[in-house]
Amino acid sequence: MTTDISQENKLALALTAKVASETFGDPVEALEAILGATQRITGFQTVLLSEISTEKCELRIHAVENSDSALTVPLGLKIPLTASPCQHVATSVKPFVSTNMQVDAELSVLPAAKDMGASAYIGVPVVLGDGSFFGTLVGLDTEPHEESQEYIQWMQVLARIVAQQIERQRAAEVA
Repeated sequence: MTTDISQENKLALALTAKVASETFGDPVEALEAILGATQRITGFQTVLLSEISTEKCELRIHAVENSDSALTVPLGLKIPLTASPCQHVATSVKPFVSTNMQVDAELSVLPAAKDMGASAYIGVPVVLGDGSFFGTLVGLDTEPHEESQEYIQWMQVLARIVAQQIERQRAAEVA
C-alpha cells in the first residue's frame, strides 16, 4: 500500500527533519531556523516564540520572524498575558486558533488585532521535558486563514523541537 503525500506535507517534513537533525552553533541560530521552518510551512507573515509567566500573568517575545512590514512584532516586547490570544493556550495548554480575530468581539480588542492588524492567529504550547509550560509557538497574519489541522500538528512537532533547544540553552547556561 502506498501513501500519497502532498507537496505541502513533503516540504513540511523536509523542513522539520532539517531543523530536528541539525546541530546549531548557538540557541539564537537554532530558534531562527525553527521559526523560519514554521513560517514556510504555515505561510503566516509573523511567527514567534513567546515566553509566558503565568505567575506574573506576563508574556515576552523570546524570538520572532517578521516577513512583512504590514505586521511586525518586536523582539523582547512584554505585555500582560490577558492582552494576547496566547492566554487561551496558557490556560488550557492546548492549541488555540482564530481564523479571523477581527470578527471576534473578545479578540478584536487585543493589541495584536486592534493595533497590529492581525487577523489570523494560531498558537501551540511549548512544554519542556519536565512538563513545565514555557510559552507558545505562534503564527500571525493580516489575512484570515482557514483552520488547518495539519498546520497545528506541524507546529506541535516544531514546538517540541523548540522545547529541546530551550532546554539545551538552559543546560549550557548552568554549565
